Amino acid sequence: MQVNISSDILKVKVDSFGAELHSVKDYNDTEYLWQADERVWKRHAPVLFPFVCNTASKKYTVNGKEFALSNHGFARDSEFELLFAKENSTEFYLGFTDETLKIYPFRFGLYVNYTIDGNKLKVTYTVENKDDKDIYFFIGGHPAFRCPVCNSESFSDYTVVYEKNETITQKREDGTEAVILENGSRVPVSHELFAHDVFMKNKPRSEWIALVSKSHDYKVKLHFDNDGCIAVWSSYFAEKEKTDLAQFVCLEPWSSAPVYCDNEEELTKMPSAVKLPTGEKYRFSFTIEIG
Repeated sequence: MQVNISSDILKVKVDSFGAELHSVKDYNDTEYLWQADERVWKRHAPVLFPFVCNTASKKYTVNGKEFALSNHGFARDSEFELLFAKENSTEFYLGFTDETLKIYPFRFGLYVNYTIDGNKLKVTYTVENKDDKDIYFFIGGHPAFRCPVCNSESFSDYTVVYEKNETITQKREDGTEAVILENGSRVPVSHELFAHDVFMKNKPRSEWIALVSKSHDYKVKLHFDNDGCIAVWSSYFAEKEKTDLAQFVCLEPWSSAPVYCDNEEELTKMPSAVKLPTGEKYRFSFTIEIG
């Protein structure tokens, strides 16, 4: 089921499957969100819960008992319940089930809210602990933005811009690190930039990141809490023809560094995991600004 919300500037479409954002258009019908392509990446803007990324083994333990989760958890592949749909706001809910308890042994409630205000779309994830013990999780957004926005442009006409100067390194498969930024704020976009997967900054100085064209005024700015982690990713393949189809860049706000950075398989001991006491709620939000 799809829900449409709007303002005088934006038109937004959200699907109940995964509570996933499917479209963000301005009133000129310019689409800013990646429209998915099975050949390169079949998603638009998945909700990442209860993991961001995964452990190296794809397995984890809770108090010594072993479980397995797919990359980024199961929320993105779950049907959510629609709680309400208003003109400029909608909210979805996913609760624990017997099936989720087999792969994630915690009783939770996950609420996903989208609210438009002018040219801004605020996305809020709320996790409620419905268990009789502490629960542990990671959570984050994964919105993919069209790059380029206009057919007259190319992928490399864009730049990722951070609000403030950052130093960012990227770990490579051979154990070395490459410098993406050194006390700078602008990263030129190219497909080769993603040949070694994602690059990220945990606890950045910046509170926003933008995808900006050098040839026109279209841009996307993503505002986030800099107490977490901000990541940038796009698909990359050995075949150039396939890579060239990946006309998107993901700007990903996460609650913390991803699971694998903790180098630990016991979830209750992962320092980056959110620990939420019984009966309490945890809120994580970010805002997409268009233009």
